[in-house]
Amino acid sequence: MSNESEVIYEKILFQNDDKGFQVRLVVDEFKGVEYLHLRKYFLSFDEGFIPSKEGISIPASIHNVFGLLDALINVCASEESIDSIT
Repeated sequence: MSNESEVIYEKILFQNDDKGFQVRLVVDEFKGVEYLHLRKYFLSFDEGFIPSKEGISIPASIHNVFGLLDALINVCASEESIDSIT
């Protein structure tokens, strides 16, 4: 992510203190387009957590956001089904 982008939303989704990394969801705007980033951040010795190249960036269009939401709902529904069977 560029220093020229404006962060609109940021949330840590997962943190592994033993290995010194986080996975973050960030929504920012760059050149008038909002992007959704799902990226791995590594703990730097002097700069705190910094973004790695590992991750994805997609335009934060309503179609892409609903697609992601639909997939997450399906994962949750599947986990609930597994829990109810066991």
